[in-house]
Amino acid sequence: MPIAVSIPNRSTKTSASNLSSRKLLAIAVAEPRLKSEIDVQSAIVELQTRQHYLKELEAQGLLNER
Repeated sequence: MPIAVSIPNRSTKTSASNLSSRKLLAIAVAEPRLKSEIDVQSAIVELQTRQHYLKELEAQGLLNER
């Protein structure tokens, strides 16, 4: 089952694998109240899979939460 994230102004979910790493990072580090926890975790998992922006995620403390 693909990981999906919500994109503002769209009524459907988009597969995280279809988003750029930069967009996924933006989702992961956005204000917590602006994104659902599922969307944030989906973005983090996809970035870890790609091994992109790991230093940025670690600096935000997002890799230690898992």
